[in-house]
This record gives sequence, structure tokens and C-alpha cells, in this order.
Amino acid sequence: MSYTPHRHHCPRPLCTRGASAHHRPVRTPARTPQRRVPVRRCGPPPLAGHRTPGDLHLLAQRVAEVLVGRRTPEALRAQVTVPVREELRRMRGTVACELAPRLARVFHQPVDSDEMEANAVIRCDRRSRVFAFRARRDGGRWVCTRLETDGAGRHRGLPVEPG
Repeated sequence: MSYTPHRHHCPRPLCTRGASAHHRPVRTPARTPQRRVPVRRCGPPPLAGHRTPGDLHLLAQRVAEVLVGRRTPEALRAQVTVPVREELRRMRGTVACELAPRLARVFHQPVDSDEMEANAVIRCDRRSRVFAFRARRDGGRWVCTRLETDGAGRHRGLPVEPG
């Protein structure tokens, strides 16, 4: 085994000393951070303040726990309206999850200044499930006013209103 102390030079011209300054990756929108976020005529950009508020995330976690069956809908009495609580009673335990439900993602979109639409991905065992809800700000807390699930639990004989 022989060892050569000098470096082997690449025959390509880009690998020579000093030429690497001329070779730079192309600036694409995915790689280039925006220096300033443009303000549109209709208001701020859609991702302004893209972090989901903590209390809205907590509401999503509690709804997920009801869908899994680890929490009763009555525990959310102050955080959901009566129709949503009735829907949660029907849907309780329809998401099969042996461990505690874990929210993989929670996305939100403001509807009004005091209303928000959100959806959450529940990661359970080997499957992921999704639900969406609309919440309005009421007295300093979020109250869930509408709830939609992916409907996978309905094939188990749960009552569905004709419509």
C-alpha cells in the first residue's frame, strides 16, 4: 500500500483552485429566503403568523382524545357547542388507537378576526386520521362550533342523518 503525500488534482476545470468561487448553486425560490414578505392588496400574506395558537392546538388535542375514546365529550362542555358535543358523543371511540393520540400536524386559517378554521392529523399506531373544525373566540377562549371527520368510523354502524 503506497501513500502519496500530494493531492490528486481533478482534470475538470471547476475543481482547480480559485475556480470554485465561480461555481455557485442556482438561486431558486425554494432555496432563496425572501428578504421581505410582500404585502398584498387584500392584507397580509397567507403564512403571516403561521404558528397555530397554543390554545387552539390544545383544543385540537382534546378533540382527538375524545375521538379516540380517552376523554368524554362532557369534559369539553365549555369548549364546544351543543351540536358539536352531540357529534362527539356519536363519534367517540371511532378512531382505533392503542396509545394516546398524538397530533402530527395542526393547520389553521383565519376566517374572521375572531374565527379560525383548523384541521389536525392524528397519528395512531400505523395509520393517520384527519379531522377539521371551526372555532370562534368567545371570552378569551376558543369554542368549537363545527366539526368534520374523515368519516372512517361511520362504517361501524354509527347513526348518520339522512341528507
